[in-house]
Amino acid sequence: MKRYTKEQVEELIAQQPEGRNTRFLNASHSLWFRFKNYEKQPPFVLEDAGVPVALVFITFSARSKYANLYEIVTLEGKECCGYASEVYWEVMKAASEAGMTRLKMSCTSTSVTWHMRNGCIFWAVDPSGSLRVDQPLFPTKAEQLAFREEAIANKVIALPSEPVIEKLRGEGLESHGFGAKKTARVEEAIDAVGDYWFRLSLFEPTHLSLDAFLA
Repeated sequence: MKRYTKEQVEELIAQQPEGRNTRFLNASHSLWFRFKNYEKQPPFVLEDAGVPVALVFITFSARSKYANLYEIVTLEGKECCGYASEVYWEVMKAASEAGMTRLKMSCTSTSVTWHMRNGCIFWAVDPSGSLRVDQPLFPTKAEQLAFREEAIANKVIALPSEPVIEKLRGEGLESHGFGAKKTARVEEAIDAVGDYWFRLSLFEPTHLSLDAFLA
């Protein structure tokens, strides 16, 4: 796995055929350039026999110990080869080695089942209609899945800090005023993640944050 510069990503984009994944890559690149992330947080790139096949745009915060995942992009024509899962877990390992202890991201309604299979926990709905993930981070899929099963029985171990809990409480589906079609899509996504929709535990009066639990 490598890290690509802005110029390398631009060259890669120029070589891509038209398609949905190329549009995702271009949008991710534009976001990274606009946020000025290339210098300190260049994207991770998975290569197969020296050929780039998937990228992850993610930031690591030394202060908060959060890894904030923005986008996973499989290159056009490289789908259905397992590259997204491979690069995701390579990046989770790198994040853990860099001292990151929690992962956050927003998952679109079309991606929630993929993220669910990789151990994600969902708390809220962001203004775009994606489901919020905020959870302890582990370097391997086996460890992440094992942790989540423990959290099913004891959700306190998955809770973020109190300020984050307060923010997530304010992001219910009803908070955003979506139209009927979008509301239905979000409801379907929530139904799809099933037991891993942890929202109700944010409102339990006797909950403790993980920090308080460990104190």
